[in-house]
Amino acid sequence: MKVSTSQIFERATTQMAQQQSKVAAMQAQLATGKQVLRPSDSPEQAGMIQRLSSALNRQDVYSSNLDAINSRLGAEEAALMSSEDVMQRVRELAVQASSDTMSVADRKIIASEVTALRDQLLSLANAQDVSGNYVFSGSMVRDQPFTEDAAGNLVYQGDQNRMLVDVSDQRQLALNRPGNEVFSSVIRETDGVSERVGFFQVIDDFNAALLNQDSGQLQNSLAEVSELTLNMAVSIADVGSRLRISELQTDSLADAKLRYQTLLSGAEDLDYATAITQLTSEIMSLEAGQSSFAKISQLTLFDYIR
Repeated sequence: MKVSTSQIFERATTQMAQQQSKVAAMQAQLATGKQVLRPSDSPEQAGMIQRLSSALNRQDVYSSNLDAINSRLGAEEAALMSSEDVMQRVRELAVQASSDTMSVADRKIIASEVTALRDQLLSLANAQDVSGNYVFSGSMVRDQPFTEDAAGNLVYQGDQNRMLVDVSDQRQLALNRPGNEVFSSVIRETDGVSERVGFFQVIDDFNAALLNQDSGQLQNSLAEVSELTLNMAVSIADVGSRLRISELQTDSLADAKLRYQTLLSGAEDLDYATAITQLTSEIMSLEAGQSSFAKISQLTLFDYIR
């Protein structure tokens, strides 16, 4: 088969253009530090990079969620710890007041302190986090959880919802606990009739028994206050377990992020040493081709006759 001069020139030009494109692409890789510049360069690898990037971004979202959970649970724990301290003092006063040796004046003094402690508990029950959201109002975070009704009784105005937050692809954690579970009620038996009595009503009834010198009610108040104090301890254990789970999940998330970062780096980042070596080789090939073409293109028929 005869090969014309134009075919030789066309083939050489095409080969050098391809080689120049390859060199330019490798130079672009070195400039960006990325293995794949366009999805069309390697569709399969580009798809893997996209999946790994999405997974890594999700870990960042989970990390942000855990930060919010830790902040919220920290506010809840602080309020509960203080509330338990107050309830322990209320219980101590209930034990003292139940003694027959207490005088009328002594019980009035105790009643004055109980009133102050009750107000402190109300302040803690209506605690807010750093964002101004009420900690114990369920999902109604902008509504004050405990307020007075028309009769002057403190009632719970929040809801029963627990807000669940994603902390991994397979796990959620509760951000809150409804206030009427924390500042719980008790079941009171009166003349064979059972009724549910709210947290603050128990304390108000204890105060009234002190002022009225009602020994029978003081004994009942001691039992009810003790039950409320125990329930408060259970609430502290609950928030403590959630904080511990959050801490463990944070460690697990850090490991997951490192794993995804390593995989993404292997799929996306350029190995500069290898790339520079390859680029040098391709440039040498291009220069050799250009040199050979230049010499061949200058040959004439007389060069072949000699």
